Amino acid sequence: MERDFVDDVLDQWRAQRPDLDPAPLSVLARLTRIARRVTRRLDETLKGYGVLHADLDILATLRRAGAPYELTLSEIARWMLAGNSTMTSRLDRLVAAGLVDRKQNPANRRTALIRLTPAGLALVNEAVAVELVEQEKLVSGLSGEDQRELADLLRRLCRSMGEIPD
Repeated sequence: MERDFVDDVLDQWRAQRPDLDPAPLSVLARLTRIARRVTRRLDETLKGYGVLHADLDILATLRRAGAPYELTLSEIARWMLAGNSTMTSRLDRLVAAGLVDRKQNPANRRTALIRLTPAGLALVNEAVAVELVEQEKLVSGLSGEDQRELADLLRRLCRSMGEIPD
């Protein structure tokens, strides 16, 4: 097996703090590094659309909800694993870009409904296809079977960390 940057980090911790077991880093540090690289690559891929991957994630969440492509701020935040305050600033950018509308929820006046605009729907329909092609490239170093096995392992890790499917 080839060594990587994380192996060097583990060796350094073992040398500097032999009283600690850095084994969890062998998984979590790699996941963190992968997530950062994926985000940078997808942001670059989406540059021509004027959105970041995090923005497209919001638009895609609304798109997957089905017509009328509308959810509450809290529903979007739950999908994104983000707080309402983080979501508010992201949504402000999307509203300013004309990709989503925000209106008061008639069923609960303390909450807002977020809805894709026609421009947002057109953008997400095109950009998500482009992003999926890029994602396919990013995992192309693994066979289909490896991808399924890794997905299963990551699903188990997510559940062990408290992520329960609705």
